[in-house]
Amino acid sequence: MLCYVTPKEHVGLPKKDDVKQGCIAYKIAAHAADVALGIPGSRDWDDALTKARAALNWEKQFELSFDPDTARAFHDEDLDVDTDFCAMCGHDWCSVRISKEIVEFTSGKAEGFARERVMKSPALTEEQREILEKRGVLPPEELHRLASKTAGAVGASQGQKAVCHSDVSDDSRARQIQEKLVQLRVKDAPTAAEE
Repeated sequence: MLCYVTPKEHVGLPKKDDVKQGCIAYKIAAHAADVALGIPGSRDWDDALTKARAALNWEKQFELSFDPDTARAFHDEDLDVDTDFCAMCGHDWCSVRISKEIVEFTSGKAEGFARERVMKSPALTEEQREILEKRGVLPPEELHRLASKTAGAVGASQGQKAVCHSDVSDDSRARQIQEKLVQLRVKDAPTAAEE
């Protein structure tokens, strides 16, 4: 059982707005109890309000609030236009606006990255055909040539480590660790009988 209490309870005679505030507090308490009890459909309102908040849809937020008139007044006191941010954080720090921009960017829909239309790729060039034909069957000389090219690209000179290699462990220590890992893998590998 719930009983609403006004802000003026036992202090003075409640006025119209005090009764309104008491009724809103009552509705919030009743809704919280319904959600806590897991009553089917009770979270739908919260989920809808969350979606409206995430979309920065002020009209939907006002519509779903317990007191739409007060919510609208609070909003319009600081922001008299429909914005893509809230008044508390402002444009530069609005986490909802920033999150939406991040999602838009990572989706490839950011300005300058979205495709205008689907494009048909041109036919393979002769050079591309040769690359595809050699795939997986490169001779050892070609592999060494490519490896040397890579070593040069990452700044490794003859007998020196590339900049991408570890500075924490020297070559002999790294080999010891690798050999130990191989031994552990062999030891833990299932035998043919176990498989």
